[in-house]
Amino acid sequence: MASFARTAQTCKRQLRDSCDALLSVLDEKRINGLAEELKFEWRDCFWRPAVVILTFLRQVLLPNCSCRAAVAYTRVDPAVLAASKRRPSGDPSAYSQARQRLPLGLLERVSTALTDQLHEPQRRWKGHRVRVADGSCVSAPDTPELQAVYPQSPSQKPGCGFPQIQMVGLFCWASGALLKLVYDARTVGELQLFRRMLELFEPGDLAVADRLYGTYCELALLSQRGAHGVFRLHNARRADFREGRRLGRYDRLMTWKRPVKKPLGMSDEVWATIPEVLTVRLLRRIVCDRRGCRTRRIDLVTTLLDPETYSVGELAELYRERWRVELSLRSLKCTQQLDCLRCESPQMVHKELAMHQIAYNLIRLLMRAAAVVHGVDAHRLSFAGTCQRLDAVLAQLRSSRGRKGLKAMVELLLQDIAADRLPLRLGRKEPRAVKRRNKEYPYLTRPRAEARSMRCYDGDA
Repeated sequence: MASFARTAQTCKRQLRDSCDALLSVLDEKRINGLAEELKFEWRDCFWRPAVVILTFLRQVLLPNCSCRAAVAYTRVDPAVLAASKRRPSGDPSAYSQARQRLPLGLLERVSTALTDQLHEPQRRWKGHRVRVADGSCVSAPDTPELQAVYPQSPSQKPGCGFPQIQMVGLFCWASGALLKLVYDARTVGELQLFRRMLELFEPGDLAVADRLYGTYCELALLSQRGAHGVFRLHNARRADFREGRRLGRYDRLMTWKRPVKKPLGMSDEVWATIPEVLTVRLLRRIVCDRRGCRTRRIDLVTTLLDPETYSVGELAELYRERWRVELSLRSLKCTQQLDCLRCESPQMVHKELAMHQIAYNLIRLLMRAAAVVHGVDAHRLSFAGTCQRLDAVLAQLRSSRGRKGLKAMVELLLQDIAADRLPLRLGRKEPRAVKRRNKEYPYLTRPRAEARSMRCYDGDA
């Protein structure tokens, strides 16, 4: 049994490492080093790369934060003012120009460094690193540049819609970190974006996703890399448990044949590598979340073929935890307001998406630090509460580095985060509906320039 003194020393070391991991993301020397690796030359002024990234981070974390509001927060940051020769102007134009000059590669390197800090090799599922994938769609401002790259839905009239961006996120099952965010126009399918992330899978990795991914080609491509998949059976396939070799009740070993038609968006070279047959395991789990409620069945397909090592109940429980990715996407789109982007050019939209990934993983880093120090489950902590607490002490954390009060401040921050635990809500089901009604204004069905001269849109009518 470990002694109390050794346990206390371990907690103190973990707390110190958590502080360093948090502050190193905002450390100016580190950011300048990454910028020098990219051979990026910046001006010797107030809006240095580290200050621009910090201000950009505030825009992502704060709700409805404009450039003017973000500049106002930075102008009163004691850590920024202490390292600057003079106080900047409140006009956000200088910050906007510095943000445009900031290279996208710098933000991607900061995001990669933060993702590496969230790596948890100790926590695995039966020796496998689990990666959870899911897709969503966000909108951007209606500008000609964005419409050319990310066109709006074809069902909407020109001038009445918004550019649509299809994206797929790959999340870590253990830490909840956003490992990769791939995006393209809405015309590019979700599976096409997922195939662009296959290089991130190593031998022994395990992918978990919904029924859209439960296709022959996705399982075959993962098998080629030595990885595995646990997906819900695609709705185009029929689950017939009279076929194949019986492994147990509702547990069959199947041999699938390659589809006749090539999937949309797959190149001929990749299609030629797809094998003619594939051995998969088809299983069914009867689920009853609450007593007295109707049961439902879940059909899963996987390339984990050993029924003794991977039982039906364990695979079904693993797939049930796929719901965490839905909560992660909700945190991105609702808490961080990723659902409606605000930058008005494709280059700035790409930077905004990279900044959202940095902010998301920064929150996850704090949640994991609080969970490790106080011995709680990181998935039970509130993402929105952590985001609000980080925003409240962000300036104090940066200005007090190297002082005696830093440790006490971070310890109090982690204590507050660990105390904000979410209740266990197994089998929770909420309707996708909004209770509060919108204002009774008509929808804009014509371009705005044309609608200005029409009486039906006149507010004085």
